[in-house]
Amino acid sequence: MTALTRTTLPLVRPRALIPGDTIAVIAPSGRVDPARLADGVRMLQGWGFQVRCLPSTASGRAYLAGESDRANGEELTAAFADQAIAAVLCAKGGYGSMRVLPHIDWEVVRANPKPFGGYSDITALHQAFRRETGQVTLHATMVARQGDEPGAHPWTAEALRRALTSAAPLGTITPPPENPPLTAVLPGSAEGALAGGNLTLVASLAGTRWQLDARGCILVLEDVDEKPYRVDRMLTQLAFAGVLDGVLGVLFGDSPTCDRPADDERSFSLQQILADRFGPLGVPVLYGFPCGHTPYRAALPLGVDARLDADQGTLELLAPACVPAATPVR
Repeated sequence: MTALTRTTLPLVRPRALIPGDTIAVIAPSGRVDPARLADGVRMLQGWGFQVRCLPSTASGRAYLAGESDRANGEELTAAFADQAIAAVLCAKGGYGSMRVLPHIDWEVVRANPKPFGGYSDITALHQAFRRETGQVTLHATMVARQGDEPGAHPWTAEALRRALTSAAPLGTITPPPENPPLTAVLPGSAEGALAGGNLTLVASLAGTRWQLDARGCILVLEDVDEKPYRVDRMLTQLAFAGVLDGVLGVLFGDSPTCDRPADDERSFSLQQILADRFGPLGVPVLYGFPCGHTPYRAALPLGVDARLDADQGTLELLAPACVPAATPVR
């Protein structure tokens, strides 16, 4: 089987931020904890940015943020249309961003590229941006973290700040000393654009308009609280849907809560599943990279070329995520 029609839009890099720029914070997924949001806002303000929290961050229904899916889509569209807003960052993940996709005016977003960031459930928006606009987006920590640590780890926060403000290639990402050791599940090296995000969302969008086209790419995946058999099932689904066709390498984020308990001999380990499912592709697979639901989260510019070396345990970003701040937004 083959993937859906290839995304042919040229790569678009947004303008890097400078002090004084305004960042809009949105909540397209789950409801937001006001205290955690305030902590993240103070972090952005400490970097010299103005911050505008949009209405979705202060309202919700059941497990969803915002007044409605349509309101959330219109809010994101308006944030990109507003020339006073220089970047749009997500408050948190959870669930809900898939529901927002049909309510976004992608022509408006395409005409006003801006740094956009988030991870986990925000993967649905990353994939839609890739297909509808060609814009580089940041798989990076969010403004109100999801409760897995009391504030952004300095390494994680600096990764986001640098990705938002640099117009130079971000280079080799060196995990912090506290990060668990990286493991070459399958050996080798590869170069290609980064694509992907949260495994559950990548699998959930298979067969839709926003199915991931990862041909010629290094596939980034991570997840949280999924049993090994569920990871197996999602990777098998992606193989059947053609999403894994043409993938050049795999960068799997540190996902300890997806592994089997040490005393469970009836389950494969997570790394055994990765070796089994990706082995037929003959591509390098590196496990344990700091880009998932752990305190250490690299800022990965999706769409940007990178070099993965599983044997050396390295990822090098080869091209800029943003254009210089002096470049006018088109």
